[in-house]
Amino acid sequence: MINLHERLSEFSYGFGVTREVQSLLEGIGLRPTPFMPNLLHEEELGFDVGFKDRGRVVVLQFKLGHELRRFHRATPSQSVPELEHPFWRFTVDTSGHQFQRLTEFEASEADTYYVAPKFSDWKVYDSAFQDGKVLEKSLLLKPSEISRGIQAQGGPAGTHRVVYDGLNRYVCSEPTALHESRPGEVAIEIATRIRQSKATLEQQIGRLYERARPQAGPGALAVSRQERIFARSKDRTHGMAAIVGLEAWSQGAQLLLVTDAQG
Repeated sequence: MINLHERLSEFSYGFGVTREVQSLLEGIGLRPTPFMPNLLHEEELGFDVGFKDRGRVVVLQFKLGHELRRFHRATPSQSVPELEHPFWRFTVDTSGHQFQRLTEFEASEADTYYVAPKFSDWKVYDSAFQDGKVLEKSLLLKPSEISRGIQAQGGPAGTHRVVYDGLNRYVCSEPTALHESRPGEVAIEIATRIRQSKATLEQQIGRLYERARPQAGPGALAVSRQERIFARSKDRTHGMAAIVGLEAWSQGAQLLLVTDAQG
């Protein structure tokens, strides 16, 4: 039995988010398939996905915000952002492997988002989960939007705080307002990109697999591991999809393969 006084876990939160993203995309005629590492335990590695269909890759990076009631300035001269209390905070290291990998995915045309709850305990999560409102009570930010906010304040690469409440969101040191993506907006954007493009899911997987990886970044999977995956895959595309999925999973992100159910 779940103790509702326990602190929310990233695993449980990510499950709720993934379930609702699937439902949201299915509701507008798309077919999302989450990547799960247990696929690698099957005798023949394959996905029940139409790689020849028009499609896109979605990447969700989960973050649990720390609940706060007071904003602590990094320096005495730092501005205090307009926030309701309580509010939440999580950190991103723009020079770290996680952020760099997400930036690579987004630059390679994957729909990539940080997703963080606007709550911090089991009781609120359980209620939102039962009502199908986990996404509604979450913050969705593109990595590029965080980068834009940091660049706007002339900030260097490194660790930065993202603070947010129910309506506002900022990246600090000097608080800069960010654009928040809303669930319905995200779903429509994904569907529009799929339906207005002739690009297949296979082509996007190939683009992600072959993308340039900065020398200082997290790098690709070891060649020996890639060879083992390809040897057990139905074909090269299934192998590339598994490798890209593992690259996301290694940073704590969920990858979904999305195609148009309407053909």
